[in-house]
Amino acid sequence: MDTRTPLYTDFLRDGGEVGALIRGYDWVGTPIGPISGWPQSLKTTVGLMLRSPIPMVLLWGEHGVMIYNDPYSVFAAGRHPRLLGSNVLEGWPEVAAFNAHVMKVGMAGGTLSFRDQELTLYRKGVPEQVWMNLDYSPVIDESGQPGGVLAIVVETTGRVTMEAALRDSETRLRGVLDGMGESLAILDRDFRIVDMNAEALRLESRPRDQIIGKTHWEAHPDADPALGEMYKRALATKKPVEMKHRYAWPHGRVSWISMHAYPVGDGLAVFYGDVTEQVESEERLRESEERLRLMADAVPQIVWVTDSEGKTEFFNRQWFEYTGSAHNPASATQVATDFVHSDDEAVTLEAYENARRTGSIFEVEHRIRSKEGDYRWFLVRAEPYRDPHTGEIVRWFGVSIDIHDRRVAQEHQQLLINELNHRVKNTLATVQSVASQTLRNAASTEQAKESLEARLFALSRAHDVLTRENWESADLYDIVEQAVAPYSSRGEDRLHLAGPRARVPPRMALALAMALQELATNAVKYGALSNDMGMISIAWSVQRGDSGPRLHLKWEESGGPAVHPPSRRGFGSRLIERSLSQDLDGKAQIAFLASGVVCIVDAPLT
Repeated sequence: MDTRTPLYTDFLRDGGEVGALIRGYDWVGTPIGPISGWPQSLKTTVGLMLRSPIPMVLLWGEHGVMIYNDPYSVFAAGRHPRLLGSNVLEGWPEVAAFNAHVMKVGMAGGTLSFRDQELTLYRKGVPEQVWMNLDYSPVIDESGQPGGVLAIVVETTGRVTMEAALRDSETRLRGVLDGMGESLAILDRDFRIVDMNAEALRLESRPRDQIIGKTHWEAHPDADPALGEMYKRALATKKPVEMKHRYAWPHGRVSWISMHAYPVGDGLAVFYGDVTEQVESEERLRESEERLRLMADAVPQIVWVTDSEGKTEFFNRQWFEYTGSAHNPASATQVATDFVHSDDEAVTLEAYENARRTGSIFEVEHRIRSKEGDYRWFLVRAEPYRDPHTGEIVRWFGVSIDIHDRRVAQEHQQLLINELNHRVKNTLATVQSVASQTLRNAASTEQAKESLEARLFALSRAHDVLTRENWESADLYDIVEQAVAPYSSRGEDRLHLAGPRARVPPRMALALAMALQELATNAVKYGALSNDMGMISIAWSVQRGDSGPRLHLKWEESGGPAVHPPSRRGFGSRLIERSLSQDLDGKAQIAFLASGVVCIVDAPLT
């Protein structure tokens, strides 16, 4: 009969793959012999083991012959099926010492239990670190003594390695969190503080057990109520929130804290930090900026600041009051295009770009439009501010100074200088001509002296009138009055002036003054003023002509000696004709009537 196929093997029924292997295995060559000779205790234990879903192995006899189930075959991996029927010390030689101890304890009736026992096995031909939960119990045979040891083997390598990886991850994360310069607290759905990093505990300055496990309100009873409401809003909306608040710590220190709360799962991750120094610096900066703004607004000039690219950062109050603009212009270019006179725009932009390119001082004079629409001259000057570390230009600080009055005064001064040069030349030419003609036509030195002095005095009086009027124009009445004043005696009514107060240009004023002086001198010598009864009428009017207003002036003598036309025309007559006809582009006619001399002048008033 084949001893490998016993007749009564019902305990192997439904034993799976390993059960079939047990039935067909040649047990005769093993210390436990053929299945037919197995004691009932062995059969019962094997039958129970084969039907268990838990990896189990039976180490039978003093040699620990290995009999196991299907789940254990999976654990054995490459060692299956060679392990079946082998002695345990030979089947797992790499852990023989461990198993020898198990056999010694188990066969003595003792039990062993290991949790996450680490062993190095060669299940696939290479060393492998594995972790297992191991439970060993003795199996009592018919003699009442341990016949073998039953082992329950549950591999925990996956869980152990995962937990180890998780611990490593948590350690790394803890290291990262503790290495953060910002405080972090984790709050659960009830706003209970479940964890904090090292920086948070440092900031708190109190033991961990005084904070962890407490709600936000319990841990920080003096916190701003708005902070708790902020946490509730973040958790309700699942959106991050932030807040900066002033907090008095339990130990008495007062700080400004910046909070950022982020919804994480059912709780919150709250990042916070002490920003007291930042807040105080910002406050000092605001105060400094306000002082600088007040100083800039107190300056009567326009003060402005741009960045390195010309984008405007600041204009003081004077800019807005002068231009009427409600907003800062966006850039220096916009100032040039929108506010600077079009004739000055190109030179302004060229000077600014040159200053930016070379890093030199920007300086230009241009006209800026006021809110009334007129333009005033400004001297604009800006200096670059460089970063003390890089040397790069980061800002331009500028001032626009109103120089309009000075500029107008300079232009007027230059105009006066040019006019003075012109008038001095003309006056010298007039004096030269008067002196030359007077000396040439005088009968004696004494006559020459008197005539020259009279004519120069007339010229001087006309100059006085023009000087009072800044040489812009003169009142015709004043010119006439000053010209004949030397020939008017107190108590007499022999000179009659009639005409409007019309403004005449300097050139006409001088010409009329010289002409009237000549007429008055002749009247004293030969005409109406040479006796006690004669009179002179000087009347003028301004009439509109085709090319503009014209002056009509009439000198008329009466009551003097009978007049006889001269045999030749003297210098006085020629002076009148030259001054009034040639110099003024007008007409002058002198008539020697028997009743008295009549001179009629017609000249343009411009």
